[in-house]
Amino acid sequence: MQLFAALKSKFAFHRILPLRQRYLVTRGNRVRLRYMVSSAVFAIIAVYGIVGASTSSMALRVADDFKAAYTMSPEDQAGEEQYARNAQKMDSFIASGVSSGIRKASLAIKKPEHPRYKELEVKPGDTVGGLLQKAGLSGPEAYRAVKALEEHYDVRKIKSGQKIDVHFKPGKEGGLEFAKMAMKLNPIKEVSVQRAGPEDFKAELSEKELFPRTYARKAKIQTSLYGSAARANIPSAVIAEMIRVYSWNIDFQRDIRSGDKIEVLYEAFETEDGEFAKYGNVLYANLSVRGRDYPIYRFEMDDGRVDFFEPDGISIRKTLMKTPIDGARLSSGFGMRKHPVLGYNKMHKGMDFAAPTGTPIYAAGDGVVEHAGRKGGYGNYVRIRHNSKLKTAYAHMHRIKAKLGGRVKQGEVIGYVGTTGRSTGPHLHYEVMVHNGQVDPRSIKLPTGEQLAGKQLKRFKSFLGRTKQQYVSLSDGLKFASADEESSSNNIH
Repeated sequence: MQLFAALKSKFAFHRILPLRQRYLVTRGNRVRLRYMVSSAVFAIIAVYGIVGASTSSMALRVADDFKAAYTMSPEDQAGEEQYARNAQKMDSFIASGVSSGIRKASLAIKKPEHPRYKELEVKPGDTVGGLLQKAGLSGPEAYRAVKALEEHYDVRKIKSGQKIDVHFKPGKEGGLEFAKMAMKLNPIKEVSVQRAGPEDFKAELSEKELFPRTYARKAKIQTSLYGSAARANIPSAVIAEMIRVYSWNIDFQRDIRSGDKIEVLYEAFETEDGEFAKYGNVLYANLSVRGRDYPIYRFEMDDGRVDFFEPDGISIRKTLMKTPIDGARLSSGFGMRKHPVLGYNKMHKGMDFAAPTGTPIYAAGDGVVEHAGRKGGYGNYVRIRHNSKLKTAYAHMHRIKAKLGGRVKQGEVIGYVGTTGRSTGPHLHYEVMVHNGQVDPRSIKLPTGEQLAGKQLKRFKSFLGRTKQQYVSLSDGLKFASADEESSSNNIH
């Protein structure tokens, strides 16, 4: 009795379960052991039910045993109704604890979801289909995805390092299923393949909008043209375009010297987020050769044609280019020489330019291809008729690109340097013919290009002033980079 009173006062059990003295002791003041043991079991069950699911099943078994043992004795008939209410509350409390434990156990044993996004990287020997299967697609799914992709991209040309993004979504029967794949082909284009049905895949090619940006650069030539330009953050693509334009009246192999200077204004195209996409046009350039300036301006004429003009409105384009090849070394000039193969003196009726195999060869002027194929000791040979009296010839080619009878434009690639025919190494043999006789290309007086006049010349002069002012504004603060100065930027635009 004293124990019951102490517990009742200490823990206020009567607020949880309305216990009475007769439930714990008999009329003879003996402790009802089965009740005390049952109460202890109940406490243990409640604790284990809250802690977790590891004891949930045990708690259910013990609870059943407890209820089976909870039988009223004859002397407790007076409290039968109260006992029923207590038992009902006890059932509810036990069930609550067990339910909580089951929920925790379910969370504990739930399998983690596979990632819904994977970035794949192509390695040597990989195929797109194989990578997709490794990512989780079935064989038929990978096949259909690749077939859809081929509408916009040749998967056989995929290169090592290419990234492929694969996305998944929850499947109808649990797990994940393929939803989409995407490949960024370049800063502008991205191709994607989406699931359009259970066995239907659809490909789509998207392009980002590009925005032009204008850059101004200047460089002082110290060692090589390309090296000096790179130190001044002038892209090699821009220098190559300058060489092509100026090659009508500047010989970059013999005319350029240390101390000469370059100025250039050019376009670059970028995406909305500032990622570089491609280079645009050279708008203005100036070569200072041995102290003399050669400025040129890109100008669109009234009929839509575009050309480069000198400040007086005369086109820089001449009838023939001085050198129909970039980055080559003059290895043999026009005139008598000891033939390197035959071993005796023989008239050399052209100019030889030594260059690596595969170097592009340009048409020296507009014209019609009247020969394209093998020609004895010339090897692979191309001859272009420019007008009724002027022709040019190109020999020892590795590969011919020009087509017999086709028209070519000045500066168009017609073939590639090689060493076919009677040749000791890769080079271009270049000839200029007047009335079918070879002449020294350096001795020919070429006519000047187009001359702007009238309103068109006035419009050009206005354009010239705006372009020059734009260059001055953008180049403010720039200095000519020297050979021992490093580039201030790692990103050349």
